[in-house]
Amino acid sequence: MALQGWFQFKKMRVILAWSAIPLLLLCSHMTDRSFQWGAVLMVIGEMIRFWALGFMEKKGQKLAMSGPYAFVRNPLYVGNFFLGLVVTVIVWNWIILVVFLVGFLGIYAGTIRGEEKHLLEKFGKTFEDYCKNVPSLFPRFSPYDAPTRDAFLWSRITKHHEYITVMGVALILLLIQLYEKLFRLKEPAADHKMLIASAVIVVLALALERLLVSKLHITFFERLREKHTPSQKS
Repeated sequence: MALQGWFQFKKMRVILAWSAIPLLLLCSHMTDRSFQWGAVLMVIGEMIRFWALGFMEKKGQKLAMSGPYAFVRNPLYVGNFFLGLVVTVIVWNWIILVVFLVGFLGIYAGTIRGEEKHLLEKFGKTFEDYCKNVPSLFPRFSPYDAPTRDAFLWSRITKHHEYITVMGVALILLLIQLYEKLFRLKEPAADHKMLIASAVIVVLALALERLLVSKLHITFFERLREKHTPSQKS
């Protein structure tokens, strides 16, 4: 049930992010400097997410306490915060910043409570001790001395399809750039062929990934779960 709730939250988060693009474009006050700072924050956010995913075997099934999890309980969400901040910095609009901060806290506060309730039921005192020593979103200065430790694996990053996040953020940045150049500054499209081509390539890559990778991946595990779930007699 907790895992199903996580998928629902993830779907809602993606829908909100993409539906906010028109508002971001209309409210954009982007400058070269704001875009550069946004690019820096994007790298920071993705590095945090890569670091966290490299230590996360399976969400909600195994307690991760190594790597970034030794400093903060939810490093993935810290990475998400930086990725969200990327867009607010690029568009350089304080109203968007306030909306983002309120929305981030509203969405993730409830999500974290639900996830941690599930983890407390599953791991008991181990997770309780972990929570007492490691903050939820604001990292501690020294790593927590966890009873068990794990190693960083690049294969976990691929398994969690992190490349989708990278492509999604890249597409948002490309769309903001194109809107700025083509619609606000009225520059000729011929001068930005590379930007247009890059956006088209990313859109196609995301569509193909959804059709050929994610859909097959989800379908496979749904069938596997059905196969191992005993049928209930009415």
